[in-house]
Amino acid sequence: MTTASANALWAGTLARALVLGGVRHVVISPGSRSTPLVLAFDACPEAELHSVLDERAAAFFALGLARVGGRAVALVCTSGSAPAHYLPAVIEANLTRTPLLLLTADRPAELQGCGSPQTVDQVHLFGAHVRAAHHLEAPHPGPDPRWLRSLAARALDAAEGSPPGPVHINLPFRKPLWDPAALEGADVVGQSEPRRPDGGLPLGQHAGVEGFGVARVHRSPAAASAKVVEALRERLRASERGVIVCGPWWPGRGPEHIQPHFEAVIGLALALGWPVLGEPASQLRFGPRAPEVVISAADALLRGPLAGLAPDLILQIGAAPTASSLAGWIERHGEGRLVLIDPDGIWSDPSHRADTLVVAEPARLLAALASNLEPRSTGWLGRWRAADEVALARLNNLPRGGLWEGEVARALVEGLPSGSMLHVASSMPIRDLDSFCPAREAPLAILSSRGANGIDGTIATALGESTAWSGGERALLIGDLAFIHDAGGLLTAPGDLLVVVINNGGGGIFGFLPVARHPSAFVAHFLTPQRVDLGALCEAAGARHARVDALGALREAIEAMKGQSGVRVIEAVVDRSLNMQRHAEAWEAVAEALGERSHSERSHGDGPLGDRPHGGDL
Repeated sequence: MTTASANALWAGTLARALVLGGVRHVVISPGSRSTPLVLAFDACPEAELHSVLDERAAAFFALGLARVGGRAVALVCTSGSAPAHYLPAVIEANLTRTPLLLLTADRPAELQGCGSPQTVDQVHLFGAHVRAAHHLEAPHPGPDPRWLRSLAARALDAAEGSPPGPVHINLPFRKPLWDPAALEGADVVGQSEPRRPDGGLPLGQHAGVEGFGVARVHRSPAAASAKVVEALRERLRASERGVIVCGPWWPGRGPEHIQPHFEAVIGLALALGWPVLGEPASQLRFGPRAPEVVISAADALLRGPLAGLAPDLILQIGAAPTASSLAGWIERHGEGRLVLIDPDGIWSDPSHRADTLVVAEPARLLAALASNLEPRSTGWLGRWRAADEVALARLNNLPRGGLWEGEVARALVEGLPSGSMLHVASSMPIRDLDSFCPAREAPLAILSSRGANGIDGTIATALGESTAWSGGERALLIGDLAFIHDAGGLLTAPGDLLVVVINNGGGGIFGFLPVARHPSAFVAHFLTPQRVDLGALCEAAGARHARVDALGALREAIEAMKGQSGVRVIEAVVDRSLNMQRHAEAWEAVAEALGERSHSERSHGDGPLGDRPHGGDL
């Protein structure tokens, strides 16, 4: 067997086993050393191949595909520095439990450490950020190819198991990487089947994978025992002032799992008469009956003292919350009262207040808990809803004039039809969506990269999510720095996406921090205003662009660009000083209204906000 034949045999066997195991998307960046892998996947008709020039953008694009599709996405690149560009997306995939398969081509052992070009040490390149790492030897005719079948099964299990995440397979190849005789019908691996006209190997030449079947690992979702369920149910029954907290969450293995998760959380909240503090990325803010239990203005409510709403139990589902106001509230009130529920056993408790972690699939566990609960008084929930209504009334009547970021977020959410997908970038966009977009009945999936909480690869991630999303509009809310930071994603990743860019002249979020008062370093090293012409950048990328500076014009632009193909960018120009002023006015207005309400109710006896359990604030 020739070197080219061995390359084709090994790469073909591994690729075919992965595809038979469920891989449907393969993201490829061009390069020479990865030729055997590219041709092997190209010969698998079930796989959809995506070519993305920049490996960094490719990895984030794959992250988006995997997040929405719910299955592992394969990444293929050449040797050298190419796989190093995967690292930011690998970190995010690790922290957000997103399954990726990193198939990195490499130089063989004899070319390592001797000055061979495009050669670096790729063994354990991604360190602790992957679930598993396999470094293969260069292909040769010795071993039975079935070992690659089992390797594929183990790699997929590690990527899609509990917790899901990235897996690295490093594959050295010797030259010649591919035999052009494959185009002429020559017998590359000892079989005489005709070759595909594009040079890919026919299915029968993938080491007979179909002949000996595919290896699989079957796992069942984590389920709590009847004893654990009953113990937790008794704790819920004993708690009259409980709260359900939900941080960023993408439940299950794809968007079809959102509805069961949503129904289970809302159903338990209604059964208990408890409020839900669910940020938009929890998938609980937008959907049927959400306004009945989801506290839309929680961020504003929890920024100041609020009488009568101290909990005696907090049930946290999934990741820790994003908002610092909610995190601080948990820190103040969670000691001995915080129960975590997570299907993978992740201890999401930065304040170290939790006393219990239940490892179980949330939708099943919550449905079981709600099944035998007696009807509860709605008085406790009524207190929260009354406070929420007061806060929302003030937020809806803030001073008008001038476009600011809270209005931009709300205009986009209101303009998206039911069943749409919205990716929200880190920094201010995700916070503004939480603060100023109230719950609604129409479903809207909110995605975000809240693992490392960075702005890396935001456009490419959203384009990957858009490619995998079916039905509804696909949109992205992003700041100007994050947009410019991922210009490579805009230029190299394909997809259909409506993008609203908040242009506040730099890193507006730093204006809310103490460093904004530094006399010399703030503007140059934190605010970092950019001189990039976003319209020209969009034109270079082949994206439509519109620039607006008023709320009415923004709404018109969203309506005009909805439902169209390709990337469409609306640049919403806001005044940074006005934006900070509006935020301050919002928090002050809510605090003032709640203070007035509390004073009024104390004057007339205990009301919705009148008592102060535990003698504490909030």
